[in-house]
Amino acid sequence: RRQSSLTAEPRAAVTGAATPPASAGAGGLSIAFAIPGKPFAKQRPRATRTGRVYTPAETVAFERQVGTIAKAHFAAPLTGPLRLTVIATFEPAASLSARKREAMIGTYHIQRPDTDNVTKAVMDGLNRIAGADDGQVADIRAHKQWGTDAGTLVIVEQLA
Repeated sequence: RRQSSLTAEPRAAVTGAATPPASAGAGGLSIAFAIPGKPFAKQRPRATRTGRVYTPAETVAFERQVGTIAKAHFAAPLTGPLRLTVIATFEPAASLSARKREAMIGTYHIQRPDTDNVTKAVMDGLNRIAGADDGQVADIRAHKQWGTDAGTLVIVEQLA
């Protein structure tokens, strides 16, 4: 059986539980959790003909899903500067041959959605849960990769 494809680096495998436990690293607390399903990119605000601007319903629903999952891992918002790591894993299309699908696993995903839009959707979902404001995020690390299971791994670390 293949190991989980929600990993910190392409071609590296995470063993054990799908949601890594919280730990205290050199800089402080580190909390990791997984968001199941295809990674979602933040959509641009839309406007009606009357000029009212709104956030698309799909974006709002994803941000709520992130918040719901994150609340189980945060007793209270963290203080001080934070590092956010987002690893978005996409499944290759089922229409591809088994050989092509296997070759893609663990390599970088260089198609849309853009990495920054995936990160923005996660950051907005974590607002007031992981930290008081997303302005606390001083270090952002993100990458997209191909894997066997679609999902987004989120790691929030409290920096010194």
